[in-house]
Parts: sequence; C-alpha cells; structure tokens
Amino acid sequence: MLQCAPMKTHTSWLASAVIYQVNLRSLAARDPRNAIEAVVEKPLAESPLAYLTRHLPRLRRLGFNVLYLLPPYPIGHFARKGIGSPYASRDFTDIEPEYGTRAEALALIRRAHELKLKVIFDITPNHTARDHVWTREHPEYYVQAPDGSPSFDCDWSDTAKLNYTQPALRHAMTQVYDHWLSCLGPGPDGQPDGIDGFRLDMAHFINDKSYWDEALPVLRARHPKRDLLFMAECYGFHNNLDLFGRGLDAAYDDDFYKLCQYAYAIDEAGNSCLRLSEDARHNHGFHAILNAWQEGGIAAAAARVLMQYEEAAPRFAAPRYTARYTDNHDEGRGLYRFGPGAFRAMNILAFLAPRTLPFLLTGEEFGALDRPSIHARCQPCDKGRRVLALDGREYRIEGIELEGNLFDRSRDARQGWYRFFRELITLRKKIRPLTDGNCVILEAGEDAPALNRTVVAFDRKLGRQLIRCAVNLGPDTRRLDRAGNLFVGQTLYGALDPDGALPPFSAVVVQVS
Repeated sequence: MLQCAPMKTHTSWLASAVIYQVNLRSLAARDPRNAIEAVVEKPLAESPLAYLTRHLPRLRRLGFNVLYLLPPYPIGHFARKGIGSPYASRDFTDIEPEYGTRAEALALIRRAHELKLKVIFDITPNHTARDHVWTREHPEYYVQAPDGSPSFDCDWSDTAKLNYTQPALRHAMTQVYDHWLSCLGPGPDGQPDGIDGFRLDMAHFINDKSYWDEALPVLRARHPKRDLLFMAECYGFHNNLDLFGRGLDAAYDDDFYKLCQYAYAIDEAGNSCLRLSEDARHNHGFHAILNAWQEGGIAAAAARVLMQYEEAAPRFAAPRYTARYTDNHDEGRGLYRFGPGAFRAMNILAFLAPRTLPFLLTGEEFGALDRPSIHARCQPCDKGRRVLALDGREYRIEGIELEGNLFDRSRDARQGWYRFFRELITLRKKIRPLTDGNCVILEAGEDAPALNRTVVAFDRKLGRQLIRCAVNLGPDTRRLDRAGNLFVGQTLYGALDPDGALPPFSAVVVQVS
C-alpha cells in the first residue's frame, strides 16, 4: 500500500462536510404540470445554472455546506444515448449549453462561496465522449480497440477510454483539474480561486492509477492555502484503501449502500421489511459483511461496515472519509427502494457514523421517488424495489428515471422529511464528536437471538466528550437490557421507551459526558 505524505494539516471543512448533489436537468425542470399551465406558458427567463444561483439561499437553509454538480461540461453527440449522458463529456473546460453559460457557472461558484458553501464538480477521469476535442486533436490519449478506434468499458458505448500510460494525457488532465480550481482568478490573497474539488467518476477504473500519486501533490502544491476535496466514486473496500493510499480524501462506501440494498424490501402496503436478498450471497466483495450478519444479524453487519474504515484509518497520514448515502444519481431513491422506515434508519446511521461525508441527492429531503434523468426524460430503470407479498413470495418492480420530480405524496409528508434531514444536519454540525470523534461498538444487551439483532450501538468520543448512539435498523421494537446503564445523560436525538426499548427504525443519541 502506497503511503501519502500529509500535504496540509487544516482540513476542518472536509470532516464537517454535508454534500448536496444537484442534477441540473431535474432541479430546473419547469415543464407545465398540466394543460392549464401549458396554455399560459411563457419562455423560460433563465438557464438552469442561473435558476440554481438565484435559489441557492433557499436550498442552503437545509444546512448542507458542499454543493456538488453532476458534470456540467458539454455533452457528447456522437453515439449519444437518449438525451445524452452528462458522463460523456466532449470538452472538460466548457459548460453544457443546456445548463447555461460559462459566465453563469462562474457566477454560481461566486454566489456559493458568498454563502459559505464549497463547490465540487463531477468529472470522468476514466473516459470522455467519443467526440471529445481530444479524439480529433490527440487520438493517442485513448486506449485503442482492435479496429483502431477508442475503446470503452462495460456498456458505455457513448464514451472513449483514456490512456494514462501517455505522459501528455496525464499532464492534460492535471491541467483540466487546475483549470476549474483556478477558474475565478486570483482571490483576496492573490492565490488562484475556483471550485473546491471534484467527485471523480470511477476513479479506480483508470488504466494507470499511479496518475493519482503524481497529480494530487501537484494540484495541492498549486493551491497550498486551500483545502481541496478529491472524492472518488469507487466500489470495493480494498479499492478504496488503494485510492486513499494514493492521496484521495474520500470515496464512496459501497458496502453501506449494499447493506441497504440487500437488507430491505417493502411489503405491499409500502412498509419497510427486513429481508436479506439472495443477491448478497453472490457478491464476493460483500462476504465479510454477510458473514457478520450470519453471526449477529444486521446489527453486526452494520457494525462491520462502519468499523472496517475506522480500523484502517491508522494506515494513512491524513484523514480519509467515506461518502455514505441512501440516494445517488446512479442508484435511485432510497425511499422508493427500501420504504420509509429503512430510509429513515439508514440515513440516521449515516449521519452518526465515523469518517463520513453524509450525502444527499437533490429532492431526497422531500421524499423524492424518481431517479433524476441521465439518459432519458422518462423511462423505467433497473434500480427498482423488492416487494414481499402476503404469501411470502418476493417480486420486483422497476424504478423510474424521470427528468421532473416525483416527491412523497402529501405536503405534510414532504415537510416531515425536510424537518428530518434538517434536524440530522443540525445535530451533526453542533456535536463535534460526530464529525471528528473516534468510534467504538457497544454491546447494548439487545433482547433478541443473535441472528435477529437489529440494534447497532456505538460511542463517538472526542477528548472528554462522549456521545452514545443506538440505531434500530429493524421493524420491531427492541428492548436493550443495558439501556439503564448506558444511555444516561442529556438526550440529543430520539428517545428510548420508558422500559428501555428502542422503537422500530429509530435512534437515540445521548451526551454522556
């Protein structure tokens, strides 16, 4: 494992980051809702970027502090799928006309910074569109297929894979990152200012990962007074550790999401059910988590998910974080897939967990049910849900990819979800051990057979501050035999029943000292 020497000592905003992901197509979708609105429809007065900029203070009230935009660059035309994927870019240094202009993008960054928000852009280091400017000017930048054309990974036929064995390509990509990190020009201190980092799509897929060892120190050296976030979309615990060793600050915790996906289904009334999917047994990368489940239920599986990164932390000279989520643009919506109880409990766990960058996808705070559009304005998608029938059989329903927004059914439900997320964000921002403290798993004395345990309990400690947490990840109330000894102090969130029981899909957080 490569070790990365510490570049900076001040990374406080990274530890306290709460990330809000924006798909501009869906956020700014303003088609008429009905025929009456269509009758009086007027031309749109502003672009999606300008619309987001104008309403950023309203979104900011939720409490997030990092704005994350899906790739804002021009979308490729050649071999385009559907309406065109933002993840097939034809110029990394320009802005997609559908979203607005470069000037409007810069105005958004400036306004975000005025509101004390950090801004990160999504980018695809592994590939470009098949009509990216480099395909004409620098074909040597690409991995070649047998017929001499640029190759592509998986079924991403609208993309062309970059070749990091080429020194010129490595230099060009580093210049791209610096372009946006410096896009606002000199700041008040005379140093280049711009966005605050990147979400790096499939960062572990590039064909020579030594590029990260080379590029990240260069970029940090060019911006020595700034804390930058380089967050990898990456799948697999060992892949994450490899990228952490190469200097990336954060990566997706795919095991956390897989726990949601494999653990939860819904019944035909829409309620969350705990039902381990057979798919978990076929995912070899998930077997360590599955083995923990088989010894101690979902409680032990969740503890293993949290602690594998906590235990790995001493390997690295600087802090490393995991982005934990129930929604993202690839996976669909947690409320739709897992039901309201599991959606609530797993989000609570994400906000209480160590070494976490909590991650929300726009609309999640209002109970969104549709996956924002990537390839089509409206179509079924494979990110559906498992449904348990009354007779015990299981069947699946597809998800929905939609350019507009489908939220939870009633205004009261939507406002309830908003209050839920705002309360979690506020709790995390106010209680520093939740961002910087270490984590120790506790035995809370759950009154249930080992295989059926659903309550994960743990301490978050920083200095003399001790925060004690318990989350019930299951649909049944669970009595905790040790509650009277463990959960004594100021209650910060949730509550136990008078007899020391934790209700279904709920949590309790207590300040012990």
